[in-house]
Order: sequence, then structure tokens, then C-alpha cells
Amino acid sequence: MTTSRTRLLAATSAVPLLALVIARLAWSGELPPVVASHWSGTEPDRFSDTTTYFWIAAAVCAAAAVTAGVVAARVRTDAALWLPATVLIGWTVATAWIVSVAATIDAGSPEAATLGWWIVVPLLGILWAIATFALLPRTSHSTENAAAPTLPVPLGPGERAAWTGFAHGRWAGVLALAMAVAAVVSALVGALWLAVLFLVLAVAAGGFASVTVQIDRTGLTLSSWNVRWRRIPLDSVDEARVTEIRPAEWGGWGYRFTPRGTAVVIRAGDGIVVTRTGGRPFAVTVDGAAQGAALLNSLAAPRPAS
Repeated sequence: MTTSRTRLLAATSAVPLLALVIARLAWSGELPPVVASHWSGTEPDRFSDTTTYFWIAAAVCAAAAVTAGVVAARVRTDAALWLPATVLIGWTVATAWIVSVAATIDAGSPEAATLGWWIVVPLLGILWAIATFALLPRTSHSTENAAAPTLPVPLGPGERAAWTGFAHGRWAGVLALAMAVAAVVSALVGALWLAVLFLVLAVAAGGFASVTVQIDRTGLTLSSWNVRWRRIPLDSVDEARVTEIRPAEWGGWGYRFTPRGTAVVIRAGDGIVVTRTGGRPFAVTVDGAAQGAALLNSLAAPRPAS
């Protein structure tokens, strides 16, 4: 069920591309050669060749759809971070072309086009991204609370194992969404430098809206947007415990430095606390913490010689 729902939601990322193609076919007889493509407030200040603009939009929408397909096919890729982004990007770009053409046709010329209520159409992608995030399946929180769990059957010589878990932060997601809305609105009204600033902030907030935790023979690794940004080497791991992490006890949410140690707090709840040899403790909130800690302890334990 989990995989089927993720794949179904990923398939919806192709809808913007389909809408773009249908709109072009529907307007084939009255498509203007030039459209208003950049706006200062509700008035156009730049214009683009309609066909070139279409193919650029189509390429972006196709890339978003392909990315969504890859995300759905890869178990270790964080769908909760990527799928809302792909539908938002695809819909915004596709409807930007559609709105530009519609406003130009309605006004009779690109110079006379006005944005008006058309600005609402690209913003609908925000609601779509929210719905995608809400409908994606979630991993249940661990109910186990072992102090230092290990695998029921120890790994044998030469055996390898890996584990991937996710942590989703509601408030970071809300902040990322707000920054994305601000970026879209800024771009639509022509404030490109502000749009870029809000886009950077949206990507940064999105990095803490959903974090991927991977445990394998290299140690514990944290990543966002498929970019690894923190690693605890396996040879520095002394012990991993499962602990209920309360943000107030670790200095709040986000990347925290406290007297207790370093922590990545995405939400309240179960997390893995790693005691490091010669280093400060490191904690991260993650779903299925007991399974991850068990594997990390088993990997860090000395193995019998073969």
C-alpha cells in the first residue's frame, strides 16, 4: 500500500506537462507569436517567443516528472521532500506559460496583457504540494525503547546491512511552504532578486522539513535533498541508544549545540543518541529509531574473525 500510494502521487507529477501540451493543442489556431512572460506588478515588462517559451516550460515539467518517477522507484530517497517539490515546480512553470498565453490572447496583444486574477492559477500549486505531502505514507514511530538495542541475529563475517529512516518536521515544512509561496509571488510580480532569496530560504527550510538518516558500514549519515551534510564515522561510535527526545531539553528545533551534545531535532519523539569515542554525544530524531540503533550497535561491535 505504501509503495502504491507513493507511485500514484508521483504519477500526478506528469499532470502539469499534460496540461501544458493540451493547452498548446487547444490554442494551436490562435497562438500568438509573442507573449507577455515577465510582469512588473500586473503589467508586462518583458516578452518571449511563444514556441521557445513553450519548449523551455515543457523541458522543466518533463524533468520534474522524471525526478518524481525516480524518487518513487528508490526506497532510500525521501519522497516527502521531493514529490511536493516536483509537483510545485511543474505546476508553476506550466501554468506560467498557460497564463501568459491566456492573458495575451484575452488582451489582443502582449503589450496590453494584464495579469489580474490569472495570478491565482500558479498559486494553486501550493495547495497541490500540501496535499501531496499530507497524503504520502508515514513510517510509524517506534514503540520500542531499549537502552542499547542490537540485532537479534548478529552479522556474520563478510555480511553487510544498511538501514534508512526519515524524520519529518511540521514547522520547518510550514516555513518552507511560506518561503515557496513568497518566491512564486515575487517572481510573478517581477521581483526576481527577492524570488531568488525566498527560493534559497525555501530550500534551506526544506532541508529540515524532512531529513534522511542512513546507517551502514560507513557509520551514520544525514542528508536532505539527497545531499549528505553530516556523518558520524562507524569507528567513532561507542554505543547507540533509543531515547525520547524533547526539543526543550536539546535547545529547540533544528541543528542544536548544547551541553548535552549535538543534536538534529526535527520533531519531538524517539531518536537515536550516539555516544562517540572521544567526542560529544550526537542525537537525531528519526522514525524507527530502535531498528536503526540496533544495526548501528551491531555494526560497531567487534566481529569474530572468519
